[in-house]
Amino acid sequence: MSARRAVGLVARREVSSRMRTKSFVLSTLGLLLGLGAYALIIVVAQDGPTRVGVEREASALRPALAAAAEETGGFEFVPVEGTRTDRLLREGELAAVIGGGAGGQLTLTVEHEADEDLLAVTRAAAARERTATELERAGVDPGEFRQRVASATVEVDALDPSENSAAEQFALILASTGLLYFFFVFYGIMLAQGVVEEKAGRVVELLLSTIRPWQLLAGKLIGVAVVGLTQLVLLGGAAVALAHGTGTVTLPTALGGTLVTLGVWFMLGFFLFAAMLAAAAARVSRQEDLQGVAQPVMLLITTPFVLGIALLSKNAHDPLIEWLSLVPPLSPILMPARTLLGVAPVWQIALSLVLTAAALAAMTRVAGRMYANSVLRSGSRVPLAEALRLR
Repeated sequence: MSARRAVGLVARREVSSRMRTKSFVLSTLGLLLGLGAYALIIVVAQDGPTRVGVEREASALRPALAAAAEETGGFEFVPVEGTRTDRLLREGELAAVIGGGAGGQLTLTVEHEADEDLLAVTRAAAARERTATELERAGVDPGEFRQRVASATVEVDALDPSENSAAEQFALILASTGLLYFFFVFYGIMLAQGVVEEKAGRVVELLLSTIRPWQLLAGKLIGVAVVGLTQLVLLGGAAVALAHGTGTVTLPTALGGTLVTLGVWFMLGFFLFAAMLAAAAARVSRQEDLQGVAQPVMLLITTPFVLGIALLSKNAHDPLIEWLSLVPPLSPILMPARTLLGVAPVWQIALSLVLTAAALAAMTRVAGRMYANSVLRSGSRVPLAEALRLR
């Protein structure tokens, strides 16, 4: 039997057997329901007035702002001190701050992107205030009057220009890192449990009488990856549909390319982590011993997930998160989140892909050696030194 045929047979067996299980159907339905519940929470959380700060220089504009806001609703204008505005914006306590600019021009300061309704309200209030001021003056030329009213514009000053608000950014971070983390853990453990089950039942001895160990391992990795990618595509499509339907999240402009990039990252990350888990699982013969050998690999998966939630939510442009997202095995979780947020340059994405592919090639050789040295040995746990030994 050729190597391609052997790997293909094992992969098809994994796909057909796992997609028919109740766990696959129930987990898919559960994740879809979870996405729907999260979208509902986001919609409910957006209810209520949006707090907007008004600096002392623009305090005279508050009556006009309140009058203009009555037409659209949803805004609450509160006085703020200029020295605290940046912190209040970044912490999410204020959606924007209205202040005075050069030449009497108003400035609307936001963290990422100005809300269109708020911008319309601010412009209307500025026009009303300027009109009231000019009407109090006597003998103003009508042309000059119209020119002054037309000059009442608002300049948007974004601290960190972005297509998404703070809530949208957190949703994208949680969706990308959370889904990838779940799939790496869920299908990685599923693969590891299958390795131990075949070893404990002596099924692997029958399989290896026909094919080589690396062919069996490669087929299992490819088969489980196809199952995971299928479920990820279903959930990704549902997430995109919910985002468009509810309008809760502004998706990237190049959505198709972004989704393809996420699919590539899933395959690279899954092969990297699953190869480690399969090699570790081959060292034991009982399911009870699996946790001990899989724990170091689980730590490598959990660390980038925690870092992604903590650092990206605080500042997506942090140099620390930029460098960490280039380093395998952190990059398969951190870089997709930065790509989805639109803060990762093309050269960083390309470099992280190359480094991850190189790490995968090296890990595949190590995992294949550990698997071949351990999978036929039953009884106690195979020492790591013996599993890595060249034969």
